[in-house]
Amino acid sequence: MLKRVGSYVDELLSQMSFRKADTLAKRVEQPPPPQAPAEKPIVRSVRSRTGANLATVSYTKDEVRFQLSPGVELRSDDKPFTSFLLRKVLDQMVEEDRRRVESGEIDAEKVLNYEIVYDGERVKEILVRNYREDSRLRELISSVRWTLETVSAK
Repeated sequence: MLKRVGSYVDELLSQMSFRKADTLAKRVEQPPPPQAPAEKPIVRSVRSRTGANLATVSYTKDEVRFQLSPGVELRSDDKPFTSFLLRKVLDQMVEEDRRRVESGEIDAEKVLNYEIVYDGERVKEILVRNYREDSRLRELISSVRWTLETVSAK
């Protein structure tokens, strides 16, 4: 009797757990979602009126990076840098964006921000994020050019 119950259970289990391959649902493997390719930056030289290379600028739609040439000595306390580039250009753009956030024109994460990379007292790199508009990019490039030319002329 026990052998018959055991064989009956084995038969039921085999019917329920084993299936033919053609009855199985085909699994379609989904390819991973395509990642947006990293945007290649546009690279240009920032040159003085005399043709000297002052910096290399690379920019994408989200950020602009100025890498100062080794021969350019821009210090953190140079007046054209602090009083003009930082206060009158960059800080004014940040303030303008904050006003636009308050009025609901842009989101808070779209506010322009910047970072200055130093090598001791020497400015090595200027990174600006969320510049958003071509007119701002042109203003940034021309302001950095003027600042570097003015410091180099000293």
